Amino acid sequence: MVWMGPQRPVPSGPPVIADGLFGTTPVATPGGWLPAAELVPGDTVLTFDGGVQQVTALFRAPFLEGPADLWPLRVPVWALDNRDEMILLPQQKVLIESDQAELLFGDPFALIPADALEHWRGIARFRPSAPAEVVQLRFDRPQVIYASRGVLLSCAGEAWEAEDWTAPAHTVCSQSQARHLVACLMAEEAGAAIGQQRLQGD
Repeated sequence: MVWMGPQRPVPSGPPVIADGLFGTTPVATPGGWLPAAELVPGDTVLTFDGGVQQVTALFRAPFLEGPADLWPLRVPVWALDNRDEMILLPQQKVLIESDQAELLFGDPFALIPADALEHWRGIARFRPSAPAEVVQLRFDRPQVIYASRGVLLSCAGEAWEAEDWTAPAHTVCSQSQARHLVACLMAEEAGAAIGQQRLQGD
C-alpha cells in the first residue's frame, strides 16, 4: 500500500509508506511516553483537541525505501520542540503554531506535510540504512497526538478519505501553501538573527 495522501497520485513500483510514525517515536499516553510500536488497539493516548482518546486500530509495516523524494526526514533535537532526534515520514502531517500561519490563513495552527519542513532548522531528508517499522494509528475521528515530547502529529480517523485526511479543526495546507509558510518562517528567523547581530555590534 502506498500511503501518499490526497495531494499526489499513487506511483508505480513497490509500495512505499509515506505517512505514519516510525515505531521508535514516543507517543504521549495517560501513563507516560510509549514508543508507537508498543501501542495496541484499545490503548489510550493524549490528543491536542480531544483529550484522552482510544486507539481503534493500528497498522504495522516495514519501512521500505522508495525514491529519493519519499525518503524520511531527520529532525534535530529541539527543531520542533522535540527533546530527542526524531524521524518523520514525508507526508506525515505536522501541526505548526505560528504568527505567520495566522497572517497567511487566519489561524495560528496549520497542518503541513513533513517534507515541507526540509531545510528549516536543520531538518533534512536522509536515506535510512537500518530496517525500521512504521506504525499508523487510527481513531474514531481524526486526531492530533503528542509525539517526541513536543511535536504534534495528525492521525487519521476510521474513514480514510480525502476529506477525513486530517483533523478538520485546523487549517490543512496544500504542499505549496506549506512550503510558503515554512519559507516565511525561515525568513522571519533569519531577520531576527540579523537584528540580534546588529544589536550586539552596537
